[in-house]
Amino acid sequence: MKKETIKFDEDLGIRFAEKHDGMKEGMFWLICNMSETAINWNEGWELYIIFAKSDSISHKDAWCQIGQKENEQFRHLEYDHYPRGRVVVRNSRATVCLNRNILEDGGVLGVISDAFCITEFRTHAEGGKHYGCYIDKN
Repeated sequence: MKKETIKFDEDLGIRFAEKHDGMKEGMFWLICNMSETAINWNEGWELYIIFAKSDSISHKDAWCQIGQKENEQFRHLEYDHYPRGRVVVRNSRATVCLNRNILEDGGVLGVISDAFCITEFRTHAEGGKHYGCYIDKN
C-alpha cells in the first residue's frame, strides 16, 4: 500500500507558517478512496498539505485559492469531500484537529507527525460539520 506525503509549495509554507520550536502549523486533506460509509484503507492514500499559520486561511478558502487551481484532480470536488484536519501549535504544544474517520488507520498520524515536525501532540477528532466529509453526509 503506497503512503506518501504531498507537501504543496514549501516556499508558501515558510512564508505563512510560524515555526514553533521546529514544529509547523497548517492544514491537510486525506486523499483517499471512500465508499458511501467508510474510507477504503486497502486502496492507499496520501496527504495533501498546505503549511499556513493556523488562523490565516480556512480549508474552504485554501481549497478554492490553491488546491483547485494547482491540482486538476480537485477541480470538481468541494473542499469538504475528503476527510481533513489542521495542526495548531500554541504555547509549544501541538494539537491535531481532524475528522474522526482519519483515526481508523494509525499510520496517518505518523505521516502527519513527520510532515509537521511534531513528536508529541494531542488529537481532537470530530465527526460533525466542522471537519465533516463525504462519508459523514451519507
